[in-house]
Amino acid sequence: MIKLDNVSKRYKKGSYFSKKYIDALKGASLFIEKGEHVGIVGESGAGKSTLCRILSLLELPSSGSIKIDGEYITKRNIKSKRGRVGIVFQDPATSINPLYKVIDAIKEATNDLERIFHICSLVSLKEELLHKYPSQLSGGELQRAAIVRALCMEKADYIVFDEFTSALDISTQVKIVSNLVEINRQRKYGFVFVSHDIRLVNFLSDRIYVIYKGEIVEELVGLKDAKHPYTKSLINGETTKRNDSGSGCSFYEFCPYAKEICRNKKPELLRKGNYAVRCFLYYD
Repeated sequence: MIKLDNVSKRYKKGSYFSKKYIDALKGASLFIEKGEHVGIVGESGAGKSTLCRILSLLELPSSGSIKIDGEYITKRNIKSKRGRVGIVFQDPATSINPLYKVIDAIKEATNDLERIFHICSLVSLKEELLHKYPSQLSGGELQRAAIVRALCMEKADYIVFDEFTSALDISTQVKIVSNLVEINRQRKYGFVFVSHDIRLVNFLSDRIYVIYKGEIVEELVGLKDAKHPYTKSLINGETTKRNDSGSGCSFYEFCPYAKEICRNKKPELLRKGNYAVRCFLYYD
């Protein structure tokens, strides 16, 4: 299990004399079981990419903790644990060295050619493409190569997919999504699907976390259970401007149901069974 407990991430911005801080994550807590498909959704700037980098052990949180199978991840062991979690980035061209042939990039994960060819067959990547350079592949082919490399990591139990279909046409999206569902039919891996496409994530996931301005505002099994006004706005295709909501609810300025308490007090995440929501509307 990957478990994040009260994780926050703050970045510095500006010069030495005019430092500013951006809180990309604020007290996020979540877990992913091995063999589970978990979705993380939110609009651009919500904190999804930061969450991806922490889940995939590319960064440590500024505060809070992350554990994998009960072991805390720290500065001392993070490099040695990175092989436990693979990641497929939104733009695979930025993660595959353009000077390497595709096969050489995949060999960074494993030298087992039989394993490489087997996974290539699972994602419908032709073997002859492995001997070409990234620039010679289409966007869909390159994304498949990135998925192959992630799945070839011999110690990986979890794979994070960060907006992995956003640069692809619809027909290619359908093929890759179908490949992933088939690959993990036996639930060998824990898959984490991170996207602004809430309907795609709903199709792929057993559970969904909804993130807004760095906070988890809802955890649900499917869109039919959505209660938070922000989640409903995502379902309807609506987006918001990022602004400072002060000390109150982060969605206060855009919520059609806002109360006076929402202006000055931040709601806690209220949990009932396998569902959780951060909204005063559902406080008893």
